[in-house]
Amino acid sequence: MALIVNADDAVGEAVALRLAGSGVQLALAGADAGRLDKLASQLAGKGATVMAVATAAVEAGAIRDSVAQVKARYGRIDVLVHNESALAAKPLPEISDADVGAALDTGLAAPFHYLRAVVPGMREAGFGRVVNISDLRYLGLANTSSVAAARSGLFGLTRALALESARDGVTVNTVVMGDVDSETTPAAEREKLAGGIPVKRLGTPADIANAVGFLAADSSKYVTGQTLFVCGGKSAYFSMSI
Repeated sequence: MALIVNADDAVGEAVALRLAGSGVQLALAGADAGRLDKLASQLAGKGATVMAVATAAVEAGAIRDSVAQVKARYGRIDVLVHNESALAAKPLPEISDADVGAALDTGLAAPFHYLRAVVPGMREAGFGRVVNISDLRYLGLANTSSVAAARSGLFGLTRALALESARDGVTVNTVVMGDVDSETTPAAEREKLAGGIPVKRLGTPADIANAVGFLAADSSKYVTGQTLFVCGGKSAYFSMSI
């Protein structure tokens, strides 16, 4: 079964639809209870086994409680997908102490606590798939320092945990998103963003979900500690795209 954290946005929903299509049992975690319930009902209507866990938790204890709810129903967690949290970026002089705390708590500490709550059980079972979803700001783009710090920390955490867990049949990888289209993106901005992408179009939530689906499957068992860029080639502009 798969636990999808932050399933209450377009990418999280696309991941849920992708995994449900593979016959995977699902637990959907996120802060927007209404959106989670709507998605759970949609998936259940298609025959999926699914539960919603409404939580905005970033504290270790609350995250352990969320994971315990999932294990109480399903017994185990085979796949953990930690969808990126929405983090606002600002130039360094404008970043407050609260902004720094929010970026590190939401973008790094929360996924760390989920990994710590889930991965030991995967290792004990001899199987697990962890997919962390991040974005190009981990490369250190201008005016994104607090977000870049959190995203870069997740990059290091992914690689370290991959090496730590590899011998136990657990893979840990990252999908890095490029510019993903949104219904709220103005047409003029959409065209401008697409012009800066080698493939000349924005990504879709399904593009991200397809990459997650590969890394969550048994067919990716020889892939771990890797960063898969799903960005239309945009990462090729950066020397640090590893």
